[in-house]
Amino acid sequence: MADKIKLEKNTVMETLVMPLYGRAVCSEKYPDIFPDKSAEEVIKKVDYDFSRLNYAEFTVMVWALRRQFLCDRAKEYLKDYPGATIVNLGAGADESFSLIDNGKCRFINLDLPEVIAAREQLIPLREREKNVAMDAFDTEWFSQVETKPEDGLFVISGGVLMYFTAEKIKPLFTALAEQFPGGGICFDAENQRGVDKSNKVIRKSGNTDSLVVLAVDDAETMFSPWSDRFKNITTFNAIPEKIRKDKRIPFLTKNILKMGAAMGFFKFVEIVFK
Repeated sequence: MADKIKLEKNTVMETLVMPLYGRAVCSEKYPDIFPDKSAEEVIKKVDYDFSRLNYAEFTVMVWALRRQFLCDRAKEYLKDYPGATIVNLGAGADESFSLIDNGKCRFINLDLPEVIAAREQLIPLREREKNVAMDAFDTEWFSQVETKPEDGLFVISGGVLMYFTAEKIKPLFTALAEQFPGGGICFDAENQRGVDKSNKVIRKSGNTDSLVVLAVDDAETMFSPWSDRFKNITTFNAIPEKIRKDKRIPFLTKNILKMGAAMGFFKFVEIVFK
């Protein structure tokens, strides 16, 4: 169709759309658990043969679970700071603002220029939302935050930080804590065993340019020495009850998710600033 966006293989756009497709699949199959109407609508704009994909249900559910959890943490933050700015660091084609928006907050989708250019072909901006085309580790993007520091700032980041070293991430985290007291960041992570397993799969695929490098075995021990402005460091490694109890989700999928989280193969870390 002429009004659809042609998705070429091995492009930035293709990389962006795969997790989006996974979230759309989960939203259609389990709308009460993983509601993501925006993903469903955006996928309809794409000219691509998704039928050739053969993702395991576990894979697409992890994408959906990650998005849902990060949005839930942002919404918790907005209960105390309703006028805050939420930053989606490494946003890709993630459209979390639709799930987070409380009618007062602002939202920033932060990613590299070529990613934002691709994103803007797919997803229109909403009121109080903007795209920032910058390297996330260049703290000049702080100037794009239109609310005052005391209004609050909360960063969410899914499937991004694990590909960078602690040395690369530390200056960003410490600068955030200095610039935005009362703010915070929540992101997904893997322990060393999880990193090893992920990289084994990645090497088999031949994509050795995307190896996971950040292993978080004990978040408190790892991150607390970085800054005395880190107030609380919390690790979440339990599957939400609504997923554990849902009888529609295959038992094997639930068991893999439950065991993977319990063993630290995937988890979420939240750091709150003083």
